Amino acid sequence: MTVGPGRPRGGGGGLLGAGAVDLAAALSELRERGETDEAHLVALLERAVADTYHRLVPDDPGVRASVDLLTGNFELVRPRATPPVDEDAVEDGEPAAAAPRAPEQSTLDHVDPPSADFARQAAMAARAAVAGLIRDVDAERVLREADARRGELVDAIVEREDGPICWLMARTLPVMLPPEEQIPGENLDRGRHLKLVLVDARRRGRDAVAVGSRSHPDVLRRLLEQEVPELASGQVTIRALVREPGRRSKVAVEATQAGIDPVGACIGPKGVRIRQVVSELGEEQVQVIAWSQDQASYVANALQPATVRSVQLDEESRTAHVVVPANQLSLAIGRSGENARLAARLTRWRIDIDGEGEAQ
Repeated sequence: MTVGPGRPRGGGGGLLGAGAVDLAAALSELRERGETDEAHLVALLERAVADTYHRLVPDDPGVRASVDLLTGNFELVRPRATPPVDEDAVEDGEPAAAAPRAPEQSTLDHVDPPSADFARQAAMAARAAVAGLIRDVDAERVLREADARRGELVDAIVEREDGPICWLMARTLPVMLPPEEQIPGENLDRGRHLKLVLVDARRRGRDAVAVGSRSHPDVLRRLLEQEVPELASGQVTIRALVREPGRRSKVAVEATQAGIDPVGACIGPKGVRIRQVVSELGEEQVQVIAWSQDQASYVANALQPATVRSVQLDEESRTAHVVVPANQLSLAIGRSGENARLAARLTRWRIDIDGEGEAQ
């Protein structure tokens, strides 16, 4: 039963007394979002009020609450027991025709609040219930949005660091950047704008967050697609990409249309495009090389900036035996083997490098 506008007829009170702004704003927010219907809201509020009563009067389980969502007024009611059938009214083994049932209002008795403070306690319980519903609605929204935008490059603002975890906000989407998804040594000052890729969504109790990554290879892929029109249009395609986040990356590209230089397109006039990409990754070096169907040429390209004299491929062991000028051996291998390691990952060949005159 729902009481009409105005003061409730029986014992009750208002849920929009103290804290009226909180509850009214919360109800308005839920209506605007369209995430739940009014019947659900009424049932939620009635349950909160009834539960408050039952905590105070546990031996009276039959009492329930009736709430008017328009006014925020409530009353406590108890269903009246249906009178038993009059045995004397039975004729010829058949009960007499039952009288028409009265309207539902006549089957409910009004119940006085158990204490003068009950209205305040009921209002607190109602506001807590609505706040919980808003959190649930927000969590579902975050999970849906994060799933729909998985793999997308977003701009997020650093809000705070909590130990090794960084918390950001991408417009209305809360984003968590766990340590394994960060670029090692990167400065995550509050208020800084960061480009990251959404990789997952996680529940945290009744809340939910999107999970972002700065170290995922797709961060570099999406940055290149954002800066290079030929990649966005499909005239140039990325055939392979490997990263050691914060240190160095290699990207192999191929033109799908004659007359286009894929490496030049990615670097841009005077290097403007690649510089824009690198500026988003801190000190990470990004090297773009030409992919080739000829695997020996591909391996040679992947070892740039070193000059390669020759490449011999051993198909059985999947090993590329490479010879470079003796004075470029360290350049081909790179610091701590970085250049050779990335080239091997990019080409999927095991690379054995010798200096010229040292090859056997």
